[in-house]
Amino acid sequence: MSAWYDPVMFVLFAAHLVPMLVVGLKRREIYYLAPITTFALLTATFGLRLFAPELQVGSTPLHVPVRYAAWAAAAVSIPLFIVRLCRRRREAAVSSEA
Repeated sequence: MSAWYDPVMFVLFAAHLVPMLVVGLKRREIYYLAPITTFALLTATFGLRLFAPELQVGSTPLHVPVRYAAWAAAAVSIPLFIVRLCRRRREAAVSSEA
C-alpha cells in the first residue's frame, strides 16, 4: 500500500465509528452493534498497520486476522442495513397510503 492510504483509511473509518457509537448508545438498539463492530474492527486494522505493524500472530501480521474479522462483521452488517432500509421504505409506503 502507498504511504497515504493507511492514514486516510484510519481517519475515514474512525470518523464513521464515532457518530455510530453516539447514535448507537443514544438509541440503544441492537441493530447498531453490527456497524459499530465493523467500523471498530476496520479502525483497528488500519491503526495496527499505522502504529504497530510489527505485531504478529505467529508469522502473520496482527492486522490481517483483524481485517478478516472486519470482513465477517461487514458481511453481517450490510445485509442488516439493506433489510432495515427495505422495511422502513415499506412502512413509509403503507403509512402514506393510509
